[in-house]
Amino acid sequence: MKNPHDTVGGKVLFHGGKSDRSIDREIRLTRVLILFTLIASVLATIDVVGILLQHARSGSAGAVLEQSIFIFIVAFLVYGNLVYQFTRLGYLHRKASHCPAGIGELRSVFKRSGRGLTVLVPSYKEELNVVEQTLWSAALQVCPERRVVLLIDNPPVPGDLKDQHLLDMTRRLPAKVERIIAEQAGYFRDAYRIYSQREEFDYLEETQRLAGHYAVAAGWFEKQARKFRVNSHTDRLFIDKVFTEPAAMYREYARTLSTNGSNKIGIILNREQIEDEYARLLALFEVKLEYFERKQYVNLSHEANKAMNINSYLGLMGGRYCEHVRGQEVFLEPATGQKADLVVPDTEFVVTLDADSIIAHDYSARLIHQLDQPGNERVAVIQTPYSAIPDAPGVLERIAGATTDIQYIIHQGFTSYRATFWVGANALLRKKALEDIVTISRERGFEVRRYIQDRTVIEDTESSVDLVARGWSLLNYPQRLAYSATPPDFGALLIQRRRWANGGLIILPKLLRYLFSRPRTCLLYTSD
Repeated sequence: MKNPHDTVGGKVLFHGGKSDRSIDREIRLTRVLILFTLIASVLATIDVVGILLQHARSGSAGAVLEQSIFIFIVAFLVYGNLVYQFTRLGYLHRKASHCPAGIGELRSVFKRSGRGLTVLVPSYKEELNVVEQTLWSAALQVCPERRVVLLIDNPPVPGDLKDQHLLDMTRRLPAKVERIIAEQAGYFRDAYRIYSQREEFDYLEETQRLAGHYAVAAGWFEKQARKFRVNSHTDRLFIDKVFTEPAAMYREYARTLSTNGSNKIGIILNREQIEDEYARLLALFEVKLEYFERKQYVNLSHEANKAMNINSYLGLMGGRYCEHVRGQEVFLEPATGQKADLVVPDTEFVVTLDADSIIAHDYSARLIHQLDQPGNERVAVIQTPYSAIPDAPGVLERIAGATTDIQYIIHQGFTSYRATFWVGANALLRKKALEDIVTISRERGFEVRRYIQDRTVIEDTESSVDLVARGWSLLNYPQRLAYSATPPDFGALLIQRRRWANGGLIILPKLLRYLFSRPRTCLLYTSD
């Protein structure tokens, strides 16, 4: 018998996926093209090697060198082509076989208390509407015991009034979002209190009350969606993913729980299911948002990069701290026997989310549920590589977005060949895995903890090597649950891609050292 939580009208309530004829056709086509590439490569190799041998017999060293370089270039291009085609094949197989968990299965995320989720959003002089959209998508995750922390890296003493205004407004964003959500949280808190105090209990009546509560939740999401203006393709995606889709889901679920016009009874929930529903509604609207500025404290890292912004906060998790002023400098130090100015709870999971990214409402629930599956106990990082925000207006942005979506296919395909690595913008991390790779160094005379390496802008890729070297693995979840902005102009795009390329070259020696030292244990992947 199907779990009533899993479907509505025969449809899966959360994101779904199944094998169909189009995927099977794509798999067959990819296999044919791989075979064509291999045959063409063999024929081309016979031809160019024959020319090389002729030059060698004639004793022309210059011609031999020229032909050798040509062969190397062609071989490298063919290799890249085959890598893409094989990863595409792996991606299609994973997409065809993926069966997303239904709502009933995702309920298990709510049944283990005391775990907690911290969402870290590093930000440096970002546009206010961009940061606000990211905070909304993080705050409305379907996951209990969550906190969202905006890590503001703007200079604490701005150089002009424009930067001062931006900093002031950025600081206000977390409280603004939390205040709006908290107003609705009070309604569901009262509803649960009344339910808990009710002496007489009728399952049909309680199910109908829950239907009303879900209709209220849907109405709240619809109301929020109407408050935001659509000025760009990013705004449209934000409203759809963060408000419209959850509203439709909750509205449909409310109809399923309600009696219909023919007086026929819909689903009647049992006591455990009713408890689960109230817990879910409460968790949806109970969230803490705050901001943190590491540069306000002289004894925290001031290195100008995203990794150290995140590392500074990770190093504080699980502690209580007091601010101490010495001269004109402010220090953040552990609180010993005194009232703390800052309390940073520790959590089992941490999400790192770029300030220009948007995640689907079920992002955290799905990834945590996947980590809880047997065999995934040593998965340190699980993510869904980000996709480009669709329907960009400019040609250049569309082309750049297409390359981003190709990267999504490649990274999903890598997982099929035990080659997953952490790629930025978004990821859900096990905190204890980060503790396993932390290194301690000194900066300006103060102790600094590095969980994520900061030598390059692809710090996540370098940290993948650190994790796997200590017996952890990584996993790409085969659904599109995260979206990030693409540089809108050629200059910004060139800077972004050049930094990515340089970062890969910097960490290449570290990767090669690991491969040659432990070739049999290079497993950056675990099964899903």
